[in-house]
Amino acid sequence: MRGILKKHIVWGMVVLMGALAGCSGTGPSAGGRQSSRGASNLTEEERIKLQYIFFNAHKEKILGNTDKAVEMFAECIRIDNRHAASMYELAGVYAGKKKFNDALFFANGAAEIDPGNEWYQLLLATLYRETGKYKEAVEVHERLVKENPDRLAYYFNLADALVYAGRLPEAIGVLDQVEERTGVKKELIIQKQRLYLKLGKTEKAAAELEKLIASDPKDLNAYSLLVDLYQANDMDDRAYETIERMRAINPESPHVFLALAEYYRSQGESDKSFEQLRRAFRSDLLNSDIKLRIIGSYFPLAQQDEKMMTQALELGKILAEQHPNEPMPLTAYAEFLTLAEQYKEANEQYRKVLELDKSNENVWQQYVVNTEYLRDYDHMHTATDEAMELFPNNPLFYLYNGLARGGKDDYEGSVRVLESGAKIVVDNDAILAQFHRLLGDHYHELEKHTDSDRNYDKALELEPTDAYTLNNYSYYLSLRKVRLEKAARMSLRSNELMPGQASFEDTYGWIKYQQGEYTEAKIWLERAMEHGGDNNGTILEHYGDVLFKLDDVTGAVNYWQKARTAGDGSDLLDKKIAERKLYE
Repeated sequence: MRGILKKHIVWGMVVLMGALAGCSGTGPSAGGRQSSRGASNLTEEERIKLQYIFFNAHKEKILGNTDKAVEMFAECIRIDNRHAASMYELAGVYAGKKKFNDALFFANGAAEIDPGNEWYQLLLATLYRETGKYKEAVEVHERLVKENPDRLAYYFNLADALVYAGRLPEAIGVLDQVEERTGVKKELIIQKQRLYLKLGKTEKAAAELEKLIASDPKDLNAYSLLVDLYQANDMDDRAYETIERMRAINPESPHVFLALAEYYRSQGESDKSFEQLRRAFRSDLLNSDIKLRIIGSYFPLAQQDEKMMTQALELGKILAEQHPNEPMPLTAYAEFLTLAEQYKEANEQYRKVLELDKSNENVWQQYVVNTEYLRDYDHMHTATDEAMELFPNNPLFYLYNGLARGGKDDYEGSVRVLESGAKIVVDNDAILAQFHRLLGDHYHELEKHTDSDRNYDKALELEPTDAYTLNNYSYYLSLRKVRLEKAARMSLRSNELMPGQASFEDTYGWIKYQQGEYTEAKIWLERAMEHGGDNNGTILEHYGDVLFKLDDVTGAVNYWQKARTAGDGSDLLDKKIAERKLYE
C-alpha cells in the first residue's frame, strides 16, 4: 500500500537530512543549535569542541567510516548527555547495521529529549516497526497526525502502521479521512479495496472500485480492476456483467479484449480466450509494455506445452509486427523463436534489434550462440568482431570469434584471438576450459602438437569430466599414434560420460585399431554405426580399414565405397578402392 512506499521515502529523507545537518547547521540533527536543553550549561570551550567533533563525525559517516563516526558521536554525548542530534545519528548508524535494538535505544533518547522534532519521531516509529513493536509505532504516528493534521503523508504512515499491527478496520478509517480531504483518488481506492479483501469483505472492496468508476465513468482501467476482483473471487456472472458495461463504452478497447480473454480462460474456453488475446495484441491502443508482460507469462508454459508454444509464437509475431521500431518486442519474439529452435528466424529478429540498439550485450550473445547452432561461421565472425569492440571484456565473444575463424579454416587467426580471450576470463573455469579445448583443436590443425597437448591438458585440469575434450584429445593422439594408452583411457571415459555418441565410439574403436586390437575395434565401430554413424564417411572408412585387417577384403572395399558416397573420407580412399588394398 502507499503507506509502505511513503515510509521508505521518509526513511531515506531521515538519513539524508541527518547527513546534511552537520554541514549546514540546519535540519533534524543540527549540532550547531540548541537541540538539547542541557547544552546551555556547557562552557564556551565545550560548545566549540562539541560542534567540532559532531561535524567531523558526520564527515566520517559520509566517508563510510561508521565505526569512527560512532566513537565520535558517542564522544559528543559524553560532552552533553542530552545531545539529541548525536543520539539520532547513532540510531541511524545502528539501523543501517541492522542492529535495531541498539538503534531503538538511541532513537528513544533523541525523541524524549526533543519530542517536537518530527524526524526523530519518524525514525523512532520506523525502529518500533523493525523490532515488532507495532503498538508503539502506531502511537508515534497517531501523535504525528494529531500534531500535524495537514500533513497527508503522516496519515498514510499511520495507516501503514495500523496494517502492520493487524488493525485493518482502523487503517481503512484513516484512509477514509484522507479521502474526505482529497476526494476519490485511484491509489487511495486501490489501497482500501485491498484491505477490505484482506478482511474478506468482497462487497465492500467492490463498492470502493465502483466509487472509482463513478468518478470517471469512461476509465476502462477501473472496470478492469473490478473484473479482476470478481474473477479472483469466483463471481463470474458479475465479472461478465462488468465486461458488458465496458463493451458498451468502447467495444474495440483492448481492455475489453483482455478482460474477455481472462474470463474465457477461467471458463475453460481456451480458443475463445486466445482469440481475444490476438485482438488485444493487434490493437494500437494497447502499449507494448502490457503486451510484453502477457507474452512473458508464456515462457514457462511454452517450454512444456506445444500448444502454448504455438500461441506464444503467434503472439510474438503480432507483437513484432505492431512494434517494429521497439527493441524489446522484437527481442521477445526472437527469444521464443530460439526456444522453439527456429534459429534462423530468431536471428532475423535479433539483427533487427541490433540495428535499433547495439548496446544490449545479451542480445549479441544469443545471436552469436544461434549462429553456432546454424554453423553460420560468416555471420558469427562478423558479429563477434563487432561485439569484441563493443564489449572488450566479455570473453564469450572471443571464444566464438575463435570458433568462427576455425570454422573458416583460419586457424592462425583463431589461436591469436583465443589466446587473448583466455587472458580476460575471471573466475570461470568452465569457460576457460572451453578456450583451452578449442586451442587444442586448432593448434592440432596447425600441427603444433606440443601447444595442442598443453592446452588439452590445461582444459582437463580445469574440467576433468568434459567428454568433448577427452574425445578430441584422445582422437588426435590416435591419429599421431602416440601415447595410445592415455588416449584409450580418455576415450573410454568420454564414452562413460556420454554413452551412445557415434563419434566417441568411433574414436575408441580407432584407438583400438591403432593398438592392433582389431576385433575390439570392430565392436566399437559397429556401435558407432548403430548410433547414427552409418552415414559418416570417416566412420565407414574406419570400419573398412578394420575389416581389411581382419582379412575381409570384400567387406572392406564395400565400406570404403560407402564412405566415398557419404563424403568426408581420407585422401587415400579412392586409392584403397581402386587397388583393393589398405593404405595408411
